[in-house]
Amino acid sequence: MAKFRYIDKEENSRDPFASDVEEMNEFEQLLQTDKHTPTSRRYRMGETVEGTVVSVNSDFVFIDLGGKSAATIPTEEFTSLSLTPPKAGESISAFVKSDNGSEIILTKTVRRKEMDDSILRNAFSAKIPVEAKVEKTIKGGFEATVGGKRCFVPLGQMDLAHFTDPEIFVGNIYKFHITEMKGRNIVLSRKSILKEEFDSKISEILNKLEVGQNHIATVTKLVDFGAFASIEGVEALIPLSEMAWKRLKKPGEVVRIGEQVNVKILKIERSPKLRIALTMKEAGEDPWISNATRLHPGSILEGTVVRMIDNGAFINVAEGVDGLVPINQITWEKRINHPKDILKVGQAVKVHVLASDLSAHRLSLSIKGPMPEEMLNKIKHKKHDNSQISDEDRALMKQWEEYKANDAKVLTQANREDTSIFASAFKKAQKKK
Repeated sequence: MAKFRYIDKEENSRDPFASDVEEMNEFEQLLQTDKHTPTSRRYRMGETVEGTVVSVNSDFVFIDLGGKSAATIPTEEFTSLSLTPPKAGESISAFVKSDNGSEIILTKTVRRKEMDDSILRNAFSAKIPVEAKVEKTIKGGFEATVGGKRCFVPLGQMDLAHFTDPEIFVGNIYKFHITEMKGRNIVLSRKSILKEEFDSKISEILNKLEVGQNHIATVTKLVDFGAFASIEGVEALIPLSEMAWKRLKKPGEVVRIGEQVNVKILKIERSPKLRIALTMKEAGEDPWISNATRLHPGSILEGTVVRMIDNGAFINVAEGVDGLVPINQITWEKRINHPKDILKVGQAVKVHVLASDLSAHRLSLSIKGPMPEEMLNKIKHKKHDNSQISDEDRALMKQWEEYKANDAKVLTQANREDTSIFASAFKKAQKKK
């Protein structure tokens, strides 16, 4: 026990060596200080309290309730639900489980065996979870018991997911919120508990997501404009244009529900509504880069007609690589009004690469190839005899000369100018990594 020295003020005043500081009795000073120090109080079981987390270890979360009061919550109450325990400095609300005067133990859930009417009412008003056992199925839901009291759980309040067999819940003990309490009528909801836990997990995951990250996502829904996929429970959209390098009509051509796919985060919008855009294209290898050595001008490729427009036809020459054949590069034989006059979708064709821009994913092709020998000789003969050459013949001769000049340039190794094209494409690919 601490010892205090009593000082007689009258005697002290006659002592010339006494200090002014000693004029106040130490015991009186302690009492005066103690008047301004809050004292700890006793908490009743079932009371809702708020405090600040002081520290956390593997066994307990230590909480300052203010004044001289401190409490603990078992860390297991968080980890058993796969939730991250609160951090030091965070505020927390909990329920008083016991207070023996020297130790205050809190809980986030009221156990079935600890329940009485006052605790039940407190749990209802403070929205504290309670444990209940599902006894049986009844019309419209389930009968559950909390501390010997019969409660009703509506069918739609048992789970977040749709279920077809209610019997799978019977006999199990779950956490519930009390949503209604009027006399003997007590209504419970497990769905609200699951929603809170789900939102907490989603919040943690969202804090880790950043644009540019690669993830494994699970396809959850197919729509006309793409597919929805989940990254650890966070829903995001893969637009149709970002699902493959080739042109798609519907997402079902490349993915199915439940399939896991490699994705890259393109965009994250957190307000006014959470929107996350993903890409499957950028998460994999760019086919324009992997096929770069085949796509240089002068190459001859096998392809398939995949689409036609007024000004030309698109030819698929590799998975994810389509090139355009302008309408004037379809045939030497005659002038045509539309590619469909000569071609059909799905038709196999041989094409010559006229020009390529790998970084921009553009490929110019020709189906005509070299001018037929007979046609070339005929035009040369007209020119040699100084015969009158038609405008159409002149146009054909010009096309042939351009084709020949391009062909000679690209097939001569010393003059090949596609090196810069490849370098640009690879540089762009490197930036995406």
